[in-house]
Amino acid sequence: MSDSSNTVIARKIAKRPDGRIPVPEFSAIAARFSAAIERTARDFFKTTTGAIITMTEVSKQSDTMERIPIPSMLGIAKIAGLDTAAMINLSSDLVFHLVDLRMGGDATVSPMPTTRSLTAIDMELCEDFLVGAINCFTRAMEETMGAPIARKLALAYMEQNVTQVSIAPPNADVMTIGINLDIGEAARNADFEIIIPLSVLDSLQSVRRTVETQTPDGSGGIWQAHMHQAVLNCPVAMTAIIHKKKLTTGQITDWKVGDVIPVPRTAVEQLELVLGPAGNRIHFAAARLGARDEQKGVRLTEDPQQSVLDHLHKIIGT
Repeated sequence: MSDSSNTVIARKIAKRPDGRIPVPEFSAIAARFSAAIERTARDFFKTTTGAIITMTEVSKQSDTMERIPIPSMLGIAKIAGLDTAAMINLSSDLVFHLVDLRMGGDATVSPMPTTRSLTAIDMELCEDFLVGAINCFTRAMEETMGAPIARKLALAYMEQNVTQVSIAPPNADVMTIGINLDIGEAARNADFEIIIPLSVLDSLQSVRRTVETQTPDGSGGIWQAHMHQAVLNCPVAMTAIIHKKKLTTGQITDWKVGDVIPVPRTAVEQLELVLGPAGNRIHFAAARLGARDEQKGVRLTEDPQQSVLDHLHKIIGT
């Protein structure tokens, strides 16, 4: 078995970029972002506003973009010097309420939103909200990390057609935070979401040189944490072999439905668990056939092979 310390995965996990500090769970960022949006929206709408997190997930950029309708009110935020970007997607209902309230609408009533083509006036009236949302996310990141952000997101442009937007490669992982807003005494209701590639999150973790940050060994930013989790979730083929038997070609070609292949009685006590596909299997542990909860199962009769465990621990960095 080769030394996994030289593998690509091991090097990615072991590497800790300079100037990074670890980011806690995505839910902590989402919670602070929601709180910041609630405060900002109250000042923006000049009325009571509540914000509730409806979604926090990591998915592929291509899958996320496919579910966004056309047209949509999209704000693209970039960090200077980066090709990737973040995006805020305002629902048509939120665009309706933003325009209505900013044009003097009554916050004590809740008119039925109407879906229509977006105009230049709509985009102008929504721009300030997009800028405010980006600033809220920046504050949420700073509060979560406990340090200021040196490279900040800024609204670069607005778009209506999601097919004209590329914030990262199609297979890149992105984090999506969905927020539902409850606006005014009449409880106008609308949603929006912020979509951020994990590579952008990692860049946001760059801290100013003047900030002294102590990090535990092995901490290397949000991308490292995601890579570590991806390795832990990587599927591994495991096979339980009940018996091995040598047969002639003639015996095998004579088999038909109903034929019985003899297996020693001791076979159920001498199962072998192996890892990997056929032709490249590695012995993992010995086991015996049993049952649990009315289902067949296997019980280990010895500890797993230590060399295999050591190999796996090196890969996942533990």
